Amino acid sequence: MPFDSQGIFSRIHNWEDDRQNNIEIVTDHHDEEDDNFASGLSQCLLRDGRAAMEANFNAGNFQIKNLKAGSISSDAVNLIQLNDQIASLKKTLLASINQGFKIGDIKASVKNANHDNWFLCNGQAISRVTYADLFALIGTKFGTGDGTSTFNLPDYRGKFLRGLGGDSASDIYKTQAEGLPNIAGRIWTARNSTINTSFANGAFYMDTQNANGNGTGGDMPTAYTVYMDASRSSKIYGASSHVTPINQAVNYFIKVKEEA
Repeated sequence: MPFDSQGIFSRIHNWEDDRQNNIEIVTDHHDEEDDNFASGLSQCLLRDGRAAMEANFNAGNFQIKNLKAGSISSDAVNLIQLNDQIASLKKTLLASINQGFKIGDIKASVKNANHDNWFLCNGQAISRVTYADLFALIGTKFGTGDGTSTFNLPDYRGKFLRGLGGDSASDIYKTQAEGLPNIAGRIWTARNSTINTSFANGAFYMDTQNANGNGTGGDMPTAYTVYMDASRSSKIYGASSHVTPINQAVNYFIKVKEEA
């Protein structure tokens, strides 16, 4: 009985054909057949592991069913174990990322509610006891809460966050009011003299080409068109068609407590 490369035993003789053809059946089989049969059996795996694999196992694109959960490091694992390990790894990874943030850190998010020890920066009042570490950090600088048991978180709604220093507010607790540079300039005239462009400065200028009316003898114009152009005072004006820079709203959150 030969054993092929695909692990299939096949028959050389059909014993019924031998009988019908009066071929004597003997007990002493051909040595090659016996060797082939022995070779095939020797490649079978035993459940107790005495006959170990000598090469990679090819499942022929079929599933290995009903695999028991592995118990030691050299065991194969089943799908349930693998999924459990992935879930555990995700949990560990998220905890590690969260631990990288410290109490008082700020983040932007499209979430819209408190979550995972991150609270919305909307001025809400929270417990001084439950969030004692944050209270020790900011105290009542953003608001006293009820005055005894709570304190307020910062309120960043509708605000841009800016680095402290330069001409910003003096500390992180104050809201800096809106403002723009002043627009300055002046116009003046000299009595009984010809008016020219030197009589305007800053944001103002005159149109000396289109004077209205004439003075005595037609030598002195009686009126000039006066214009105002804020960009002559500061180049910030005219650089954009709006004061608020283009923006997209997000929610700001503050970390209020370390993970347990």
